[in-house]
Amino acid sequence: MAKRALQRDYSAFIAPIVASGRLYYGFMAVLLGVVGIGLYAYSTQLAEGLVVTGMRSRVSWGLYITNFVFFIGISHAGTLISAILRVTNTGWRRPITRIAEAITVLALIFGASSVILDLGRPDRMHHLFIYADIQSPLIWDFISITTYLTGSAIYLFLPLIPDIAELRDSLTETSRIKRRLYNTLSMGWRGTEWVQFTLVSQH
Repeated sequence: MAKRALQRDYSAFIAPIVASGRLYYGFMAVLLGVVGIGLYAYSTQLAEGLVVTGMRSRVSWGLYITNFVFFIGISHAGTLISAILRVTNTGWRRPITRIAEAITVLALIFGASSVILDLGRPDRMHHLFIYADIQSPLIWDFISITTYLTGSAIYLFLPLIPDIAELRDSLTETSRIKRRLYNTLSMGWRGTEWVQFTLVSQH
């Protein structure tokens, strides 16, 4: 009875993966267009310098650092929402928890990317590690963001293991690359009673 209660319906979960409609491809085309515009803008910045962003000697921060602070704040909000919903342990919280955890990871990636975009000479970014000064705030920014991102990614990934295992077992007619990917990411999860309780019931 307990084992049956732990089973989940994955049909709605798998459907968008095996079949994509025109709306999906249209949305992806729009996103690729936005990415193309961003790459063009960044190439212009690399060619002409940060002055194209309005940053000068008297305006040293600008939009990039503002975005950095904004996205780091958003990541904290995602962590807080996820933690509160997990503590309450209610059934309706699962989709919201997943969204909050994904927002945390993505916001951290976007925030860290803003710092890289803010560099006038990104080709010299390796100097940050070669000539690192432990007293520099930049070093501690790197350490804290990397640690936070690593922990958040693990926090997001662990509850996904049963879902990835279901993809591995259900999508048997997919490409060999996808099967290897699902098999690797599922980490050999087979749904035994003990593992299923510790991984599935916690999200």
